Amino acid sequence: MADLRSVLGLGALRRVGRKALEDDCLGLAAQLAYFALLSLFPFLMLLAALAGLVVDDPGRVLGTLAGRMGAFLPGDAVGILTDYAERTLRGRPTGALLFATLLLLGSGSAASQAVVKAADRAYGVRETRPFWRLWGISVVMILGLALLVGALAVAAFGPEAGRYAQKLAGLPESSPIPWAAIRWAVAFLAVTLALAVLYYLAPNADLPFEWITPGGFAATVLMLVSSAGLSLYVSNVGRYDQVYGQLGAVVVLMLWLYVTGLVVLLGAEANAVLARVAEERKGEKLVRPQGPEGGADV
Repeated sequence: MADLRSVLGLGALRRVGRKALEDDCLGLAAQLAYFALLSLFPFLMLLAALAGLVVDDPGRVLGTLAGRMGAFLPGDAVGILTDYAERTLRGRPTGALLFATLLLLGSGSAASQAVVKAADRAYGVRETRPFWRLWGISVVMILGLALLVGALAVAAFGPEAGRYAQKLAGLPESSPIPWAAIRWAVAFLAVTLALAVLYYLAPNADLPFEWITPGGFAATVLMLVSSAGLSLYVSNVGRYDQVYGQLGAVVVLMLWLYVTGLVVLLGAEANAVLARVAEERKGEKLVRPQGPEGGADV
């Protein structure tokens, strides 16, 4: 909690903001959003293929999930995902799955490189890891995306899953179990855990693993707040459909990806600033680059 209070201090916030501008987090968030958009739909196609192993109509299930994500996404973005899940996924050819896999690996790797570059700049280290290791980190980040989707699924289908668990346990449906609070708590912890793994793997530095990092906790809160704020802005102020026409929904989805990606990068910057503050207090170097080569600003 002391680290979290340090993040929320005005001095630390100014330092994080200044460092984020110096490290071009705004530009890296744009790169992250672009490649995240390219990898999102191939990921949904593969997710539908896997879901087809256990359900008869995976497109309908994913469409329902997308429709219930209105608490996280602007309405226009939800409309794109719902339409894609209910129409495109039902008529996918077999050969498209292989192409979707290649697209997911390529664009997902490019998106993860933006996170790696931002984390290296935040900690002031040079990237010296071999290609195969960076590619492995990219795969882990893609699996982290699957964890985030699972967290959203828990939040979306929490009541249904809760009633099913009650039946398995033989409990009456009238049992006073706060499933609404439980589903949001599980989703919050899953997102925070995914960010903790991301912040541990991304920088080329020897860092201790922490299940919940101050930057990850703050990023999770900001992610929920920014998503709600963006939804209100798009619904009441933004007129993207009038400016961009049919592309308006795509622009809104990409804007949400950009804001979310920026929040993730700011969380990495916050952790790095806290590490530097700890170094200044103790008078010793705590952040050390991996490998034999020394770190440098990148």
